[in-house]
Amino acid sequence: MAARVPTYRKAQLDIKKYIEVHALRPGDALPTEDRLSEEIGVSRLSMREALKALDSLGIVESRHGEGVYVKAFSFDSIVENLPYAMAMSDSQIRSLLYTRSYLELGAIPDVVKFASKESVARLCELAEQMLAKAKRGELFPDEDYAFHVEMYRCLNNEFLNSLIDLFWKSFNKMNDVSQEPVDGKILEGRAKDHVYIAKMLEARDVFGLLSAHRRHFDFLFNRFPIPDPVAGENATGTAAEDIQPTL
Repeated sequence: MAARVPTYRKAQLDIKKYIEVHALRPGDALPTEDRLSEEIGVSRLSMREALKALDSLGIVESRHGEGVYVKAFSFDSIVENLPYAMAMSDSQIRSLLYTRSYLELGAIPDVVKFASKESVARLCELAEQMLAKAKRGELFPDEDYAFHVEMYRCLNNEFLNSLIDLFWKSFNKMNDVSQEPVDGKILEGRAKDHVYIAKMLEARDVFGLLSAHRRHFDFLFNRFPIPDPVAGENATGTAAEDIQPTL
């Protein structure tokens, strides 16, 4: 027997359907709670709970004294809730890692084609800043994040940028939670990876950049290899806390 869907949960689905049916766009106002409750056929309490839930998911936003409005799509709400999802299994971490690598590597040819000289110069500058910090034994999350954002900015693809942003923050959140000490050689190696990536892009070398970027992921690929279908899932995998920063 199917489990009964809570009223507030059904109200959430009905509100999303209302937005779709009425072709509401980001910034458009929803009807008042009273009117929406009447149209959907739920109590005001259930409606209020449903709107609060959709607000926390970033689907709508409540503006004090104004009402409720459709919100533009964003991964912010997912990132904000990442600390609650840190206890991921090896297979889930692996899926996240490989999805990120497939996405970023697939965009490389267009990055080589469209990246401006100014953008490449900025990437070289950020990479050198990372290397300088690594040699001093310092972490460089701000420069690393700026590097990944800058690299794909030239494609003018907001959805791609949002996904890359989500993946970077996901792994960085896991690193923050683990708080494992970072080996200086590993740190310097990650910085040098960025220097090499920037140099290959500066040379407009597609295959060189693909190789450099792939090598950048090797540190994690070695910890989360695709499992042998014969050996099974238990043949590979490492605890999430073993992930090092500066991805």
